[in-house]
Amino acid sequence: MTVLIVAGGHYNDRPSGSAKIAFDEAVGLERRKEDVWVLAQGAPGLPEHELSDGIHLLRYLPAQTASWNPARAFTHQKAAADLLARHLPHVDAVHGHTPLATLAALKLYGNSVHCCYTIHSPARMEMNIVWSNSGSLRRITAPLGLVLINRIEAECLRRSQVITALSQYTIDCIGQIHGRKLAERIQLLPGWVDTARFVPAEDRKSLKKQLGWPENIPILFTLRRLEWRMGIDRLINASHSLLQEGLRFHLIIGGTGSLRDRLKEQVRTLGLGNSVTFLGKVEDHELSLAYAACDAFVLPTAELECFGLIALEALSAGRPVLATRAGAIPELIQKFDPLWLARSSETKDIANLIREFLADRLPTHPPAELHEKVYREYNSAKMVGEFIEATLGRYLNCRATN
Repeated sequence: MTVLIVAGGHYNDRPSGSAKIAFDEAVGLERRKEDVWVLAQGAPGLPEHELSDGIHLLRYLPAQTASWNPARAFTHQKAAADLLARHLPHVDAVHGHTPLATLAALKLYGNSVHCCYTIHSPARMEMNIVWSNSGSLRRITAPLGLVLINRIEAECLRRSQVITALSQYTIDCIGQIHGRKLAERIQLLPGWVDTARFVPAEDRKSLKKQLGWPENIPILFTLRRLEWRMGIDRLINASHSLLQEGLRFHLIIGGTGSLRDRLKEQVRTLGLGNSVTFLGKVEDHELSLAYAACDAFVLPTAELECFGLIALEALSAGRPVLATRAGAIPELIQKFDPLWLARSSETKDIANLIREFLADRLPTHPPAELHEKVYREYNSAKMVGEFIEATLGRYLNCRATN
């Protein structure tokens, strides 16, 4: 069967939690001998079509449009539809993970295809945050853009035979936005982690040395897209307050994004150059080492966290996760230790939580115990198969027997 997965980005091009879910789904389907295609927005210089480990990768490039222009949504849909028409004129099933290109695919293929949709983040809420922190023209046109993206998401959901979300928080948000009846159709299917890859370290000091990190002071590690809602600016301010108190630690920030230069300037202005390191993009072969080496992983999200895949990866590596209460984070962290949650997403409460950790006043759990709990509940070897069965399995099995 030919299956099209519509992702927010190709994981190898632009790593993110939603891209990882779509990537793992594609790998799982390819192992089932399905004909798998993944569509996502690309970037100049990358191939339009690429066959990678048996999976077809399609990259569309929308026409350049001013960032404030709500018509950008249509340029995305046109570019996606044109690319599909050239390379993939027929599919049996579509699994959408993002609204714009998914609706383009559904319009192209019509109602004959099986469609399912996974909500990673309610589109209106996500874009409201992005646009409210953009330029003045984008803020002016944001109300129209929000109405448009909300309608596109609603159409994707209406046309889907199966809808899933990774957290109850997301389902509740969809209920508020699109209505209770639609929310009642959504299946809760949490994300997962490769527990064979993310494992506790036997000697964290040696790992720190291997990574070139300070060896004799606590290391706080975070991995985020450097965007407004991720709370990195608040984490930096909290770190400044704690260092001013005389506490000793080093903050390591992984990830890229539009705020990189601004955050680096914040660190420079606060005089934190010797206590904060920006890693940029963390390559896959170093990611598991970084999780295992740190003393604690910090998740300082300011708002709208709809699952927290990186928290699971850190927990699988046996490290405590110090987190805010934004979005779905409490759903996950409370299963491990509720005292690892800050009272709020404000700078002072992030600082208070880290202060408690550095003073050894927070609960500790054996790394092997944390890893085992993740393995029992979120092991990718089991969860990816269950995800495919819930979204596409019944349809694919039925087609295979006909």
